[in-house]
Amino acid sequence: MKGRILTARLDDIEYINFIGVVRYSDCSGLEAYINQLFQSPKGVSEIAINLENADMLDSTALGLLARISIEFKKATDKQPVIFVKKGELAHILRRVCFDQVFRIVTSKQNKSDLETSQNLNFIELASVQVDENKVLESVLLAHKNLADISKDNEHYYTDISKVLT
Repeated sequence: MKGRILTARLDDIEYINFIGVVRYSDCSGLEAYINQLFQSPKGVSEIAINLENADMLDSTALGLLARISIEFKKATDKQPVIFVKKGELAHILRRVCFDQVFRIVTSKQNKSDLETSQNLNFIELASVQVDENKVLESVLLAHKNLADISKDNEHYYTDISKVLT
């Protein structure tokens, strides 16, 4: 299933839903959205990210999620919440140390924020046309974000970044 990223806002809570297989080619709209979200004078008190309908996220998508966590921590000193089903994707999130920078909620835990989000009017993030150099810059930054969230990640993503430059 082609990847889709949807967003909605209720008061000062931002909701982001990932659906299907989300790859770097699906992320240009997310990057623009993140830029706007953290430059907006309207503050965000919580960020809830729903990955329960995501099949797979590539490293660029993971890197953009890492950026959300980094920016949100700077702005609020809190961690965003990720909702994910138990399984391979939950395992990947832990393997890239997201449990250190996100509050990860699996399907058997309390999901009141997630239930609230099901009643919202989500808007799909449209892809933004970018040139090849901008795509490479975005991929490099996403990998840098993954390397920055944990010392354990440095050796995985620093080498990839060197290859891409």
